Amino acid sequence: MNFCPECGAVLRIAKKGTATLKCPKCKYQEPLKQDEANKKVNIHLGKVSEIAVIDKSKEASLRQLPTIHIVCEACGNTESETWNVEAADENIHSTITFFRCTSCGATRRESG
Repeated sequence: MNFCPECGAVLRIAKKGTATLKCPKCKYQEPLKQDEANKKVNIHLGKVSEIAVIDKSKEASLRQLPTIHIVCEACGNTESETWNVEAADENIHSTITFFRCTSCGATRRESG
């Protein structure tokens, strides 16, 4: 993969059949080398060995949000994670509080 020396964008082949690399941002051009013209590119997004698997028994220890005691309307569990989001709409400023059940994952919000 080649990058533009002027702006850093990824260079692309200008048109099929031409031996020119072209920058889509600043229009920089350079000739395509013969060995690169015949090269195939294989992109692999993530390998199975690189995906982390989290055991359900350890999942709770990895949570970063604070928990509070509130009854979940979906399952009746009494513990939920909570976080606040500031909402601003023109001259109106308010805080929205979210609650996510630690058991079933149901999320609800309260404006305040």
